[in-house]
This record gives sequence, C-alpha cells and structure tokens, in this order.
Amino acid sequence: MAKRLLCSTCAIVFSLAMTQIPLQAHREARPPAQTRPIIVDHTSIALFDRIPDRYIQAAHTLRMIYFDKSVGANIDRGLDCLQHTSVAAAPLGCKRPDPVTGRPSELVSHPKYNRSNWRYQWWPQRGCGAWYELVSCFIAQAGPIAAQYDVLSFQFSYIEVGSGSTIADKSTGFFANNKAVNDIYDYEGFAARYPDKHVILWTTSLSRGIGTAEATEFNNQMRAYARANNKILFDVADIEAHDPSGRPCFDNRDGVRYCEPNNPNKCENFPDDRHDYPAICPNYTTEMNAGHLNSIGKVRLAKAFWVLMAQIAGWTP
Repeated sequence: MAKRLLCSTCAIVFSLAMTQIPLQAHREARPPAQTRPIIVDHTSIALFDRIPDRYIQAAHTLRMIYFDKSVGANIDRGLDCLQHTSVAAAPLGCKRPDPVTGRPSELVSHPKYNRSNWRYQWWPQRGCGAWYELVSCFIAQAGPIAAQYDVLSFQFSYIEVGSGSTIADKSTGFFANNKAVNDIYDYEGFAARYPDKHVILWTTSLSRGIGTAEATEFNNQMRAYARANNKILFDVADIEAHDPSGRPCFDNRDGVRYCEPNNPNKCENFPDDRHDYPAICPNYTTEMNAGHLNSIGKVRLAKAFWVLMAQIAGWTP
C-alpha cells in the first residue's frame, strides 16, 4: 500500500503565503557531507558565550525554517529576546528571574544575535495533529519552499509523546518502516531530495506531566539514531530536563511538592508513581502539568539554538 501524503492541499496555501516573506539575497552552497554528529544538549549552553563573532554572522546568514506548535513559538520569542540592543531594552517577558531559585535572568541581548533569516511556522489547524500527520505535513509544506532555505526541520511537541502514543513503538512508530504512514524513512527521503540543505532532527518538548515512558523511549531512540547516522540533533528534551545547574528533573508524579511562584495555593502534590521520567524543570515553566516556556526556559533554548546554528555554519567548538 502506498504511503499517504497527508495535508497536501495545505501545501499550496502555505507556499503562497510564504512567498510574501522577504528574504535576503543568498547564494546557494552545497553543505559539506556530515562526517560526525552535531548534538546540542544541556551541556552545550555554556558554549553560547564562546561563539566567535564570525560564526555568529555566518549563522545569521543561514536561511532557516522550523515547524512547531506552541513551544516552538516560545523558542521563537526567546530568539527575539537575544537580539535587542541591550538587556535593559528587552521586554520584561525576556528577563524574569528563575521562579525556583530566584536567580537573575540569564539574558544576553545584542544586535549581533540577529535572527531575521530564521523563521518559525505554526502547523495548519487541520490534518496536522498526530505524530505521523506532522511528518506528512512537513514534507508537503517544506518541499515547495525548500529552495528558499538552507536549514529545514520540525519538532514533535510533548502532546505527541503522551501516555498511549505509538511514536516509539518498534513496529509502528517513527523509527519503524511503516507502510501506511510517514516516518523517519520518509523524512530521510525528503532530505535526500535536497542534498544542498541541512534537514535536522529534534527531540520533543516536555511538560511537567509528560514525562512518560513513551517520551523517554522516543527521545532515546532519536539520540541513538542521530549518533549512529552522523545527524544534526537539537536535543530540546535534554535541555528542558536539566535545571540551570545541570541537575536532572523528573515528572510531577515524583511526590515532591512544588508551588507556583506567588501562588501558594497552586501546587504540584501528586503521589510518587515510582517512575522517574525526564520532564521539563519547574525552572522553565510556571505550569503545573503543561510545559510552555517562561523567561528562563525561552532564553536557554534560544542560546542553545544559536550554538546549533553556529555549528551548522562551520564552528567546531
């Protein structure tokens, strides 16, 4: 049975819309063959302050687009936070302190962190919900506009790795060779059609409640695949699941009471389920069950993204 390409009609609408976005003139250049994996995780954030200016400029000139849901929009706003003329000029939403420790914001703002060539795109509302639909929607939407970009990708959100998801299933999941739905083989097939592009991988976002066995297994599969096949991986899950000091964080069913800042009546107080699944740290979200990024989370993910793009541009820290 031929694999289905879902959301094909939205590609036409999307491509027409994207042609209205002005892009700087850019000379096509075939990227070098990837001979080693590039993995950006929580240990990579410390590299942000070490990126040489020439690679900051080289990263800026790369034309990039990624598709995501609401956490992707949070990362997009974090990238905006870094490009203000100064920290003082940045809005309050970029520089609130850590809600757990009270430590000041880690924001660094400078016009050199110009991300004007980097685009975030929300998924269409129809036909792009389940994980396998997102693979199809990415292929359908990115193909018509691939010539406009150097770096293309999408992220699965924490919604796609909730309890009961099939995304990590050995027979029917993303890393299985499915007959009826699109998976990693189709994603790689898309990348092969555009050898002059960087088509990168992401682990999922996480939430306080997801943390699940499915999320943990899928993200481990993604890391193993990226390392074994010399891929470029933005390990969002690893970044979110380690606090600013590098300590791991687990889901809100760990029996540890945590109350929302300035709201002592809104607390996590779930019984310990005896499973420690990696989850977004309370440092990065003020939500009890979900995982939208606060100021600290947005800035840390944005810094990590700059480290990623600088390495794609040729920096080898």
